[in-house]
Amino acid sequence: MRRVAVIGGGAAGMAAAIAAAEGGAAVTVLERGRRVLKKLGVTGNGRGNLLNSGVPEYYGDAAFALRVLNAMPYAELERFFTRLGVPLVEEAEGRMYPAALLASVAVDALCLRAGQLNVRVEANTRVTAIRRVGNGFALEGLRLRYAPDTPRKSGKLKPGALLGEEPMRMEADGVIVAAGGAAAPMHGTDGSAYALMTALGHTLVAPRPALCALLTEEAPIAGLAGQRVRAALTLTDARGAYPRSASGEALFAQDGVSGIAAMQLSRFVTPGCQLSLDMRAGVMGRADGDAAAWLVSLARAREALPLSQWLTGAASPALNAALVRAAGLAPLSREPVGNVLARRPDAPRALTDALCGLRLRVLGTRGFENAQVTAGGLNAAEFDPVTLQSRLCPGLCAAGEILDVDGGCGGYNLMFAFASGLLAGRFQSQAAK
Repeated sequence: MRRVAVIGGGAAGMAAAIAAAEGGAAVTVLERGRRVLKKLGVTGNGRGNLLNSGVPEYYGDAAFALRVLNAMPYAELERFFTRLGVPLVEEAEGRMYPAALLASVAVDALCLRAGQLNVRVEANTRVTAIRRVGNGFALEGLRLRYAPDTPRKSGKLKPGALLGEEPMRMEADGVIVAAGGAAAPMHGTDGSAYALMTALGHTLVAPRPALCALLTEEAPIAGLAGQRVRAALTLTDARGAYPRSASGEALFAQDGVSGIAAMQLSRFVTPGCQLSLDMRAGVMGRADGDAAAWLVSLARAREALPLSQWLTGAASPALNAALVRAAGLAPLSREPVGNVLARRPDAPRALTDALCGLRLRVLGTRGFENAQVTAGGLNAAEFDPVTLQSRLCPGLCAAGEILDVDGGCGGYNLMFAFASGLLAGRFQSQAAK
């Protein structure tokens, strides 16, 4: 029986383990954390956005991702979950969730199926080296020993303290590395697995945080923390070139901008870049509305009111104040709108510019600690997109986020993880046949 070692017990790793075991292989999953599928259990705010039935949206080596999904298409992924006993329901923009709307049911079903197939799961096991031995591999690492968990008053368990570690060594005929990227280290992925593959000759596309909040200059967004607004966001480089755009909800923080639209742009952040927010959709109700004409009409109806109430009803007081400040009109905020228009005929245009293009200097992102996924990773060109086998080291596969593939919000990253994991597992079970 072919022995297959899977490094990493996330979505890609467990899918690979199930596929390999279904093909007749003896499978061992080596998971550095205390339990498998920890990150999957919190995905989609705990609701489990597993797949996306719409047009694929991938970055990094997007062509490689599409070839993987051609080999493992959406319909087959949906059947995989149906066979697991996890019916799916579709929400907006093709987002597919467990019918129970709980990520935990998918975790339970994957673990149940792995158990049925006698997949051996070794948690608290860190692989530190993969070595070629004859036609197979030797894996070396450490097994960590912990004291038993103890119950808290809340009913949750307090993890036991680390007691020690012992060497680990095992042999395998095939290896699948599915240990994730560098994002969300609190869930067990810190980028350390890259070294396992670079030691075997693979190259690395520099990892960077993706799907995380943007850090910006604070003065223009003072007072906006916690405010949400529908907007079209555009990110440009230091020269104002290479625009990248995303639309959706923007969520302001004291030190930056979050929300889906901002998070979609985080993978493109470079030194000196700028963010522009067009908030017509959230303020006027029309993303393509004539903001200047609308503002003039509103001003005429409120000539006797203070400037601070120009946008009352369309924007929150905090956003109103920020836009007035960005337009350079803050010193006049207590004066009647009519007086301001008489003194400053350019006021509607200045406020229009602020509403349609509030500019913020981007200082960076919140980093891997707060990122949902990793952009960059192992050079995907060094792997076969149909089998996920290394082109440099036969018998070795990589799957999931460790590769230079990342997707947009909406289930794309998990879909690639499951697809690549299933392909790698199937290949490994058939490699000796």
